[in-house]
Parts: sequence; structure tokens; C-alpha cells
Amino acid sequence: MAVIEKKATKKRAPAKSSGKKSKSRVKTYPAGEYLYFIEGTLEDFYSLEEQKAEFFEEGILVMHSPASFNHEDIFGEIYAPMRLFAKENDLGKVLGSQFIIVLGERRFAPDIVFISKENPGKFSEVEFFGAPEIVVEIVSKTTRPYDLKIKREVYREHKIPEIYFIDYLNKKLIVDVLQGGQYVSHTRREGEFASAVLKGFAVKCYG
Repeated sequence: MAVIEKKATKKRAPAKSSGKKSKSRVKTYPAGEYLYFIEGTLEDFYSLEEQKAEFFEEGILVMHSPASFNHEDIFGEIYAPMRLFAKENDLGKVLGSQFIIVLGERRFAPDIVFISKENPGKFSEVEFFGAPEIVVEIVSKTTRPYDLKIKREVYREHKIPEIYFIDYLNKKLIVDVLQGGQYVSHTRREGEFASAVLKGFAVKCYG
């Protein structure tokens, strides 16, 4: 598995081998110099301990840079009250960005997920197999094309009922809501959006 570094123009160094032969070629999606598609196996993915990554498909890992101050500040403002709301109302679990959800053969680490008590998916020690009821992605300059194109398509494919994109740099909130088997998209530039899944809870705009 290849190692990433902060600048794509710098020489890349090889990582420790997973026991399988891998190439050093790095594929970079045009999202910026701090987000990389990198050759790697599922074994490589599981061997990562501190680096946030996602398993996009066999042979491709997606490596993330550390989160910005704004990203983490917004994360805390949404995660803490959503988790408290779900717990106080005994609705299910709200988990953060280090927890993996498995959608088909892919593994993603959304910033926030809500998984209801009635969800038919299954938990393992480190993953949830199935589609959450809510996914929240805090969109940064680096991750915008990946979040709003690639991940959005996969989330829709797996019929996640509510998908939130907090695009704080453009001062807007994008919400995809599954209604009657089809998605309806909403955009807010101010105020908040009331969840139909977590009735009584709302996500506000940031920026």
C-alpha cells in the first residue's frame, strides 16, 4: 500500500507491506492535494490505525487529511445534541467519523450517522453492516467532489433516508430526503432543516 504525504508533488515513500504485492502508483481524484485515491487491499484498510480512510472498492483506498478547526467545530455542534436527543428519546445510536459503515463491498466513515433501534443492519466490533437512517457529511474544500458526487451516489444507491451535506464554505445546507422511493433535494442558506427521521430534531445551516 502506498503512503500519502501532504503534497502530491513530493516523492512518495513506500509503506509497510501487507504481505501482498502492491504498486506505488497513486491515483488522485481532482478534489485537491489533501485527498487521495490510493492502491490498497481490504487487508491494508484494516491495518490502518490512526489514518482516517475509506475502502472505495477492491484495490482503492481513500485517504483523508486531518480535519480543519471549522470542520471539527461544526461536527461538535451537530454530533453532541443529536446523540443526546437520540439517547434521551431511546431512538438508537449516533456515532462519529471514526466508525465504519459497510455498504455492499464499500466501507465509508461519514462524519455522523444515526442508526435506529429498528434498523435491520448488524454491528460488529468496528463496523456497521447496513444503511443508517441518517448520514451527515461536513463538506470541506478538499472533499467536496468526493462527498457531493461519489459518496452521494453510493448513499442514494443504498436508500439512506436522510443525507445531509454541511457545505459551510458556501454557506449552505443540502439535504437529500427519500420520499416514496425517490430522492427530493432541499437547499437551505439560512435557518435549519427539520428531520423527518428524528422528529423534533433539526440541523441548522453553518458558514
